[in-house]
Parts: sequence; C-alpha cells; structure tokens
Amino acid sequence: MQDPTENQEPGALTLGKRVPWDRFEAWALPGLLLGLVVLLGALTAKLPMLALLGSAAIVGFFALLVRPEFAAAVVAFLLWANVPVVAMRDHGVPKTLAALYLLLFLLPIGKALLIDKQHLTMPRGLPWLGLFVGFSVISAAFSRDATAGFDGVQELILEGALVFALAAFAIRDTLSLRRVTWGLMIAGAFMGTVVIVQQVSGSFASDFAGFGMIDSGFETGEISTQGEVSQPRFAGPIGEKNRFGQVMLVLVALGVGFARAEKPGRLRKVVYLMAALSAAGSALTFSRGNAVAFVLLLVVMKILGSISSKQLTGLFLAAFGLLLLLPQYRTRLMTIPSVLSLTSATPSAGAPDGAILGRATEVIAAVLVFVDHPVLGVGPGQFASYSQEYGNPLGLRRLESAREAHTLFPHIAAEGGLLGFLPFCAVLGTIMIELFRRSSREGDPLLAGLSRAYFLAISANLMCGLFLHMAFIRYFWLLLGVASAAASIDSRKRPLDPIAKLK
Repeated sequence: MQDPTENQEPGALTLGKRVPWDRFEAWALPGLLLGLVVLLGALTAKLPMLALLGSAAIVGFFALLVRPEFAAAVVAFLLWANVPVVAMRDHGVPKTLAALYLLLFLLPIGKALLIDKQHLTMPRGLPWLGLFVGFSVISAAFSRDATAGFDGVQELILEGALVFALAAFAIRDTLSLRRVTWGLMIAGAFMGTVVIVQQVSGSFASDFAGFGMIDSGFETGEISTQGEVSQPRFAGPIGEKNRFGQVMLVLVALGVGFARAEKPGRLRKVVYLMAALSAAGSALTFSRGNAVAFVLLLVVMKILGSISSKQLTGLFLAAFGLLLLLPQYRTRLMTIPSVLSLTSATPSAGAPDGAILGRATEVIAAVLVFVDHPVLGVGPGQFASYSQEYGNPLGLRRLESAREAHTLFPHIAAEGGLLGFLPFCAVLGTIMIELFRRSSREGDPLLAGLSRAYFLAISANLMCGLFLHMAFIRYFWLLLGVASAAASIDSRKRPLDPIAKLK
C-alpha cells in the first residue's frame, strides 16, 4: 500500500496515523437502515412531514459519510434553494436542526485533514472579511442602538463569515468546484421549473410546499369582466420577489460561464437548459431592476468574450419573445425611462411612479448618512432607523416607515463607514482580480472556465445590488466563498473526473 505521506507537500499539517475511511463506510448500511425505520414510522407519526424530512436527512447524512466529496455540492443546493428555511418555515422543523446542514461542509474538510493528510490554505479574501467583521463590531459598539448593532454582527458572522469560510475550505480542487457549480445550477433549474408551472397553470393559490411563494402583484392595465387584471409576482422559496430574481439572475450568469467550461456535448446542453430555466424564474419576478442588471450583464459578457455575437442575438430574440408572451412585463418595463425625469425641474406626464421615487429617496438618504458618519457609519442594521430622518426632507416621496437603502454600496458605506466599506471592497476586489487572471489561463481550461463563470456570477450579483441592499446575506457570502475557492485552488492538483464518462 502506498504511504499516504509520499506526496505530501512540505510544511503540510499532519495529524498522526492515517484513519481508514473504510471504517466510516461501514457505518453507511446501519445508518441507511435507521433512516428507513424512521421513514416507516413517519406513516403513523403525528407529524408525518417532519418525520419524513428527518428520515431523509438521516439517509442523506450517512450517504455523504460514504461520499464526502459531494457534501459541499449538497450544501450549495440546499442553501440556494432555501430548503432549510422552507423546512423550518412551512413544515415545522426546529430552527436549530434546520441550521445544522452547514455542518456538512465539515465532512470534506475533515477528510482532507484526517484522512488525506492535506493542509488548509488561506482562501483569498478571508483576511479582508475578518477585518470587515472586526470593524463591524467596533461600529456596532459605537452605534446609538448597540443591541441592534450586535444583532447585525451576529448575522454577519453566522450567515456571512462562517458560510464563506466553510465553503472556501471545503472546496479543494477543480472537481469539487465543478460539483458545487452543478449543485447551484440544479437548484436554479428546480426553482425555475416551479414558477413556470405556476404561471402556465395559473396555480397562484398554492405555494408548492413553500417553494412557490407569491409576494405581491401589480395591475397590468387590462380589464376583464371581474375588473382590472393583476399579475402575481413570484418569489420562489425566498418569499421576496426582487431577491428571488437576483439569486436566479446570478445563476444565469454562472450557467453561461459554466457551459463554456464544459466540453461540447450533452452536459453543456443541460447546463444551458438549466440557465434558461433560471432566466425564466428571474423574469417571472417582473423586476425592473433585474431587467436593467441583465442588460448590463450582457455588456460585460460581450466585453469578456463569454458570449458570441450569434449568442447575443439569440438572447435578445429570446428576451423579445418573452415580452411578447408577457405583455404585462413589457408595460412595467416602459416605466424605467421615467427615472430620467428625476433630474428635470419641471413635472411631466412620464413622472416616476411611487416605487421609483421611494427607491431614489432611500439611496440619496444612504449617501447623506455616510457623509455625516464617514468613519464608522451608523452601525450594522442601523440605516433603516435613519432613513426617514434623512429621506423625508428631500421632498421626493415621504417615507412612512423605516426603510432600507435598496442599494448595496451606499448601504455598506452608511452602516460601516470607510473602515467597513474599504475591507468589504477589498474582499470583492481580491477575489475578482484573481478570477479574472485565472480566466485566461491556458494550462487548465476547466479552472479557467469556472473562474470566468464565477466572475460573471459575482458581476450579476453586484449589478442587481445597484437596486438592492445587503439582505439574505447567506447567498452573497456563499457565492463569494465558492468564488474564493476558485481563486485559491492549486491548479496543479487535478483528480480524475468520473463525470467525464457521461459525455
């Protein structure tokens, strides 16, 4: 038998005698049997859905003990499809149990350290993230509501830094990165399929077990015998339509880059199909901000050479066809040019609607808050309590309640000041610069393609961030954690790829 330390790198962490992974595999059968027993018990349980979910979790956990290399991909799917939150919110799973799924990241990390005798390398961006968290603690301590500030810091640590670090440490090679990317794309295809079925079938009364929520609707301008027609806006498993549109558009960008990383064949076609389902899901949120972000994303893709002129033409034709199928979306998008009248001193018939005026008020208020608190900001989670104080005097639209900034960078600057804003930008810059550098590396086409894919995905997230503040942060930090892994992988280590046999 080969000595497990033969190919060990100098200075790698060693933790004693190699532990046979076969022992862990021996646990799989008893674990599966236990899960099946619980599954049978679910037939007579008072909470059959909870029992069913519990048994599925047990079976899945022991399956991942056998194949821990798939654990990171499973976590990525669960998080992006919001499965733990749906289980807790709609099916009675306790919050503590629902949060344990993140611990699955420890399986590949533990195997790498204890079994394979590998060492952990510092992911790109993590030191800057630590600095961002540190300054957030100081900002919270000096805020006018320290309790709310430290609640924001706790969220940043648990749903931000922890998710980022676990994802970055768990993904250790290009094959693992590829599996995680498949997990994300499958999540998008699943969510996109749900909302397409809702729209086509008109099943607006059902939330599809929590995966097809409807946030609100808007009047389409059409009149029926029942009155003016209202088009529902789909919010998927997240429950907020604009945020759902954002996480789906990120997968569109990721899918375009990922498809080009795959070799021509069936798998590439599958990736394009999943990206199309994600695009449909994003469009059915009827978000104007997402539409603007999509156009900007196409510009970035063309500049980077990620899409050809033929593909760009095809995308525009597909978008045109979508607007023909959804005339209510076309009507909604026609209000976007009214934003230009904000700079006009005279009123016009094309004046912005209330939502646009409200967003403009919130954005300007965030900038003014930063100007007045440039060093430490007002503290994590604190901007909303300042929004009326700074926004209402502008005279654009009166804010009747505390409102968020609805824009990413001014939001970060207002709450963290320069001491928070600069490390936050450094996290992004460090990762994206390395991804861009690796995207043109000829020696490893798979890693180059995946690097380009995550560069595009982060770009899509930031473009949506022009109209959305930092909320549902686990999505943002998971994306950055996976991207950090892509920017930190040693491309010289290339395990065999069993998926290639399917091509």
